[in-house]
Amino acid sequence: MKAEASVLVYILIYLAAMVLVVPLARRFGLGAVLGYLLAGVLIGPYGLQLADGSPGVALLAELGVVLMLFTIGLELDLKKLWSMRAQVLGLGLLQMLVTGCVLGLAVLSWGLPPLPALLIGLTLALSSTAVAVQLMNDRRIMATPVGKSAFGILLFQDMAAIPLLIATSVLFPSSGAPTFKAWPALAAVVGLILAGRYLIGHGLRWIAANGSRELFVAAALLLVILVMELMISVGVSAGLGAFIAGVMLASSEYRHELEADLEPFKGLFLGLFFITIGAGINLGLLAQLPLTILALLLAFMAVKFLTLYLQAWLAGMSVRERLSFATLLGQGGEFGFVVIGAALAGSMLSAEHAGLLSLVIALSMAASPLLMKLNDLVAARYLSQAETAPERSDPMEHSPVIIAGFGRYGQIVARLLLSNGMSATVLDHGAQHIANMQQFGFKIHYGDAARLDLLEAAGAHHAQVLVVAVDDRETALQIVSIAKKHFPHLRLVARAVDVPHAYELMRLGADVIERELFESSLLAGRRVLEFLGFDAHEARELADRFRATNKAQLQASAKLSTTLERKEFIGLLRRNREELERQLSQEARMPRIVNSWRQTTDRPDS
Repeated sequence: MKAEASVLVYILIYLAAMVLVVPLARRFGLGAVLGYLLAGVLIGPYGLQLADGSPGVALLAELGVVLMLFTIGLELDLKKLWSMRAQVLGLGLLQMLVTGCVLGLAVLSWGLPPLPALLIGLTLALSSTAVAVQLMNDRRIMATPVGKSAFGILLFQDMAAIPLLIATSVLFPSSGAPTFKAWPALAAVVGLILAGRYLIGHGLRWIAANGSRELFVAAALLLVILVMELMISVGVSAGLGAFIAGVMLASSEYRHELEADLEPFKGLFLGLFFITIGAGINLGLLAQLPLTILALLLAFMAVKFLTLYLQAWLAGMSVRERLSFATLLGQGGEFGFVVIGAALAGSMLSAEHAGLLSLVIALSMAASPLLMKLNDLVAARYLSQAETAPERSDPMEHSPVIIAGFGRYGQIVARLLLSNGMSATVLDHGAQHIANMQQFGFKIHYGDAARLDLLEAAGAHHAQVLVVAVDDRETALQIVSIAKKHFPHLRLVARAVDVPHAYELMRLGADVIERELFESSLLAGRRVLEFLGFDAHEARELADRFRATNKAQLQASAKLSTTLERKEFIGLLRRNREELERQLSQEARMPRIVNSWRQTTDRPDS
């Protein structure tokens, strides 16, 4: 009981530090990662001395790293990797090799053998995905050439961190670690690949069709933990197992839903991981060796900056783009803490060297947002914006169009786009419906588009258009409201069930509103006019005039629908209809047809 209370107290302390410090760090532009590290320093042995360590908290922190590796695996869709092969394989591999070898040569001066020095050099070549992506999103440069190149390198680094961690753990195993078993490990990996190909998708589809969202989240966590335990049992790191599990599901229709469901857990546990790192940072070394650490920090960031700048120059970037590129990736990465921890546990590094490296990585991450602000000031003052302004391009991670709802309405939109060479990210929450439509070659992702986290996972930050094609009026209103608030750059094309629904969508700010039966009914009306004696050209012109006048009246009526009483509003609609009839009858060749049309229902339209 005491141990349980101790774990709860530690979790309470960590969460309190997270809630108090991280918002302040973000408020001052330092970023969430640095906020977590500062929170750890605050409660660590050089702060309030509240964090003496707890196995329970350490387990949750490790789970944060595992979930991060799982979501990285989810990102590795083969089609996306192939489309980004120049950035990922070209720039990424070059950056890791050049920067890693240069830093490895520098580490040799510590007296390490060549292999450990190379492993540490490659570890230091890693950059922080969390810090760099946040800096790019803040400046809206993710879809520019600089953003594409930087993200490609980060993606390669995330993949390279896996074998780097495995090599460190296998070559320098820690005491008590399971023995690596080559054949069982190979069999486990092959078994996981086959399970992902033939079993896991069917299991998730069954849970989605017969369970709740909570069960789907539980199934995702169960999958990750089962794969972790399997990998640990054959002597492979839990992180590799989670990474493989993510890769297995990268092409699944449930990828976005899994990513969105696990994001809160990943963020929370990863925050605990960074706090434990911050609590373990040896600030005593900083007090004892301030000049040495400052020299190491400057040398480390200078080497990374120069190699990245040279690489950007070889890639043909302008001066402004080179500076931004090198500054974005000039810090150490979060995986550095993981690899250094494994190196320390396996006695590859001494405690002093591990402490120095962790401190340098943490300080470089702290300096990165400040250096990026300095880069912005220098670029704005001394470099020509007109000459070097990056050209906008299509988002690299996701489709430019998101379609929410894939019934009859959404399918027609998707087929029109597909027939003209444009793809769309499709979201639908009907598991059986998804299974049926995938038989016809459509790529659909499971999930409720009314969830902010799922829209983010589907790429709403980088998309251009959101088509709200769901048939439920309340869900459509909720999606439009969320998108307008959190993704103001998106153009919203919404399906309206009827006129009152169209009014509500207008008030929420949808850019284009199409009533689901309006155009088909109008086309049917044109055909009726043709059967009654109008030629095709006249019938089309009359329908076009009707459409234009009706939409103009709809826009005007929408502004008054909330201020007028129901009786007054119905009277307004009647007057609008009479005015529309009058305009059309003046141009009609057969007044008796217009008179017949006048006697129809008083409802405005569907």
